[in-house]
Formats: sequence, C-alpha cells, structure tokens
Amino acid sequence: MTPATIIREAQSEGVRLAITPTGRIKVTGDGAAVNRWLAVIREFKPKIIEALKGCAGETTTASRWWLIHHPDRDPIKVSCTPPATHAEILEWHPDAVAAQPFTPTIREPSAPLTTSEESAIRAWLSMINESDQTTIAEVTEQCQKDANARDYFTSRSTAELPKPDPIPDDLRTCKQCSNLVARRCQAAKRGMIVASRIYEPDPDLATNAGRFCTKKKENDSEET
Repeated sequence: MTPATIIREAQSEGVRLAITPTGRIKVTGDGAAVNRWLAVIREFKPKIIEALKGCAGETTTASRWWLIHHPDRDPIKVSCTPPATHAEILEWHPDAVAAQPFTPTIREPSAPLTTSEESAIRAWLSMINESDQTTIAEVTEQCQKDANARDYFTSRSTAELPKPDPIPDDLRTCKQCSNLVARRCQAAKRGMIVASRIYEPDPDLATNAGRFCTKKKENDSEET
C-alpha cells in the first residue's frame, strides 16, 4: 500500500492522521478503528510522515487541477478557474476524504479553436461573473492548446448557456428558399426584403445561423 492509500482508506473509516509540530504522527478517531490501523501506520511510518508533510504544504497552494478522493468511489479530477486551494476544495466537496493537486497530461487539439467556440467560452465565463481579463485570457489560451480543457469549457458552455428560441415551423434559411437563384435573392430584387446592393443575402441568412426570411416553405400550400 502507498502512504496516500493508507491515509485515504484510514480516513474513510474515520481515522484521521496528522503531523505534529515535532514531526510525529497524531492518530485520532474511533478506538476500534484506530487499533485496526496502528500496525500498518507503524510499518509505513516514515513514508506516511513524508506524505503528510507534503499534504500540509498543499493546504495553502492554489492549483487549477485537483484529484479528489472519496471513500465510496474512484477519485475524480476537477478543474478550477481561478485556481483553488486545498482548503477551498475540501469545503466545496464535503464528502471528500483527501485532495491533491496534479498536473494533467496535455492532449493537443486536432484543430484550432474556432471563433464560435471561443465566443461561447467567453459567454459562459461572463455568465458565471468571471470578469478578470487575465483569467479569461488564460482560459482561452489553455483551450487553444489543451484539448481536455477545451472539451471541459465547451461542454459547460453548451450545457449551461441559455438556448436560442426555437425556429418557427413556417420559416426557413435562405439556401432552402426558391427566391435564392445563383446566390442572388429575387425577393430583394423585388424590394420585398433587405439585402446587399448586389442582392446577396446576409451571410447568417444563407446558412442555418439563426435569422430567416418569412417566406413559407416550398412544400407548404396556401389557401385560395
């Protein structure tokens, strides 16, 4: 067993291990549980002391990434923006028995961060009241070169940003419209809608990006 495993599993049974100012291990908890662990603690005492000293140093060190241990399930990895301290992590996860900072393995993205992805990430940061420009710049820079970070922030933005209003059934995009001939809007030529001087639709209209002409779909029929 590793020292971290001993500390974590002992804590899951209510046995707390701490380092004293004199460098000794202080063991507290239910008497029966303490007795069950004493032999193991004595066997690995030097390594446990070393691990506890390391944990003591982590309590004031802020980290963006933390590995959180629970007594009843596998450890989970969390990302914090801005970086959080050990005390903050344990406060946010009261059911955790231990937490340790770590440096994640960087997985390079297969493609550059798109403008729409960056806009969504910035919108999500604004939604959670993150206004510090340094932090925002750090997040976007991380998303440009770290696929795991990009996946995390884009998934949060997709799940939590307000969804646009549904598109009415009687509207459609320009590229679905019979008025669009050779990239020119015939309705604009007739003065029915606004377009550029050469009757090209707004780029948003020509795609599925959200603004639509009020002309009915081709397969709709009107009553006479």
